[in-house]
Amino acid sequence: MAYLIAAAAVIILGLSAIAAYYIIKLNQVKKAQAEQIKKNKAAWQKHRDELASDLRFIANAMLQGQCEITEGCLRIKVLMDRLDDELQHKPEFKTIQSHFAQTIQMPTHEAYKALSKQEQFKLDKTRYGLEAKNKDQILIEVQTLAEYKFDILQPN
Repeated sequence: MAYLIAAAAVIILGLSAIAAYYIIKLNQVKKAQAEQIKKNKAAWQKHRDELASDLRFIANAMLQGQCEITEGCLRIKVLMDRLDDELQHKPEFKTIQSHFAQTIQMPTHEAYKALSKQEQFKLDKTRYGLEAKNKDQILIEVQTLAEYKFDILQPN
């Protein structure tokens, strides 16, 4: 009988040691996961901060006349969509969105260079007309954007 009790005690101690080992392992994994989540959140926040900084930089360049209206709208739209999808629905940026939609299909870089001089002239005329029409409102919107407090960057 004593052997059975001793064997049971050894088995219980062995199982307790195994359980303790796995509990310690589980706690280590949970801690590592929490640290990784914290690192991921910090990296994601840094990425969003950089996008917001890039947006403000382009907005300020447009305000200073260092970036053309169409190029700025194209760049801003892409960055806005990467930062926060909701920005495209904000009424304070509707002209940027509209200008983007009207110019996105226009060829750029090599595709533009491949056009004939007449096609380039026609395209430029259209683009300059859109810029003249939208410039004042776009500059108001990029001024707003340069100072904008992005909801997504605010601490929860």
